[in-house]
Amino acid sequence: MSGPGRWDLLGRVPMPLRRPVRAELERALRGHDLAWSVLMGGAWDAPFDEMLALGSADDLPGMVITSWAPDALSAHLLATYPGGACPPAELHPACAEAGLIDPLGCFSVFAVFLLVFLVDRRRLGDRPPPRCWSDLLGPLYRGDVVFGGWRPNDRVPFTDYNQFLLLGLFEQFGAEGIRAFAASVKALRHNVVSAKIAGSGHPDGAAVTVLPWMQAEMSPRRDRVAVVWPEDGAWAMPIGTMSRPERRVRLQPVFECLSGPTLGRVLARNCYPPVGGAAAQAAFPAQARLKWLGWDHVRAHDMAERTRHAGRLFFDSWGG
Repeated sequence: MSGPGRWDLLGRVPMPLRRPVRAELERALRGHDLAWSVLMGGAWDAPFDEMLALGSADDLPGMVITSWAPDALSAHLLATYPGGACPPAELHPACAEAGLIDPLGCFSVFAVFLLVFLVDRRRLGDRPPPRCWSDLLGPLYRGDVVFGGWRPNDRVPFTDYNQFLLLGLFEQFGAEGIRAFAASVKALRHNVVSAKIAGSGHPDGAAVTVLPWMQAEMSPRRDRVAVVWPEDGAWAMPIGTMSRPERRVRLQPVFECLSGPTLGRVLARNCYPPVGGAAAQAAFPAQARLKWLGWDHVRAHDMAERTRHAGRLFFDSWGG
């Protein structure tokens, strides 16, 4: 048997989670005869690209673990995998308020990727830190915002950038919002580099950096920088599973691992908090709010094209 359907479980998670999630699955699945893999390095996309061409659930893995992705993956697999998965127990109120749980039960969420602000107090000067996402669109931080992106050199386009951020801003503020945000952006930079130089006085730094919560919390100069949780909500990308009903009994050890307290503590410690269970209740800041695109919305639109459109709008305006 070849192709994605040979796997009981095929997973991809954000890079900082790859090793800890795989380690927990190895512990939980020891002694179980399951064919599974959590993809590492350059293997990230290929099997998922292959799945996009499949028309039948019978050709798909028994379970897929993935971040929701603003590409054809979400539309295709959400339409191909059946629903009916149980929602997580003890759902955190912020996750419930944001509508993070798929009402059809196709995508079963167990954790969340979050975007927040990291501010450099010295570079802010007498300016207040941003409170909401709309603050990044005005003149106060013009040319003084950085977000995630990478390219091999300055002579070529960016081969990787935070598409989810641009998509979220486009969905909330439209084309004019993207153009206004572009006027605020100083540079795109690798998240790890941005976190490392924040507060150092390095010329590549900025007053405001949009980062995944984990990288923001890892910034070392805490006397000079601060993590700011947007009052209108950190942009949230759900991490979850899709599964074939006839294999769910066989995959019960995986469900138990993903919703269990051990992995929950690992996720919370790495700032990709679990959405339910005891670990979730202390994993979010007090009064935290989340922003999510909405399941009805992602099912009703071609999110791949909307993502490409948001990227074109940004780079055509920014020109960097």
